[in-house]
Amino acid sequence: MMDMKVQESLFQIIHCYHQYAAREGDMKTLSLEELKALLMDNVPGFTQGTRGGWKEPNYITELFWAADKNKDNQIYFDEFLYILGKLVKDYLLWYHWCLCACHCT
Repeated sequence: MMDMKVQESLFQIIHCYHQYAAREGDMKTLSLEELKALLMDNVPGFTQGTRGGWKEPNYITELFWAADKNKDNQIYFDEFLYILGKLVKDYLLWYHWCLCACHCT
């Protein structure tokens, strides 16, 4: 069987979302604290400011409020997809910055 990294990654994202959503309150949504924990635990290098653009201390909070389209203080999975999109885009920028830092000097 072929190695399907993207498929496994998608499963892991869904599993991770449910793990953190189940910590408090509604098991189908993430609170701000659950989102912070999810990102700090699973994307530590990115969330601790080791990349060029993530220096804002309120980045996760601002990301939460931007994603919470219905303003109910909870992130449903479809709103979480917005967060993933933003993270992937920021990672792409970081990746390109790192490539340039390594190969453009």
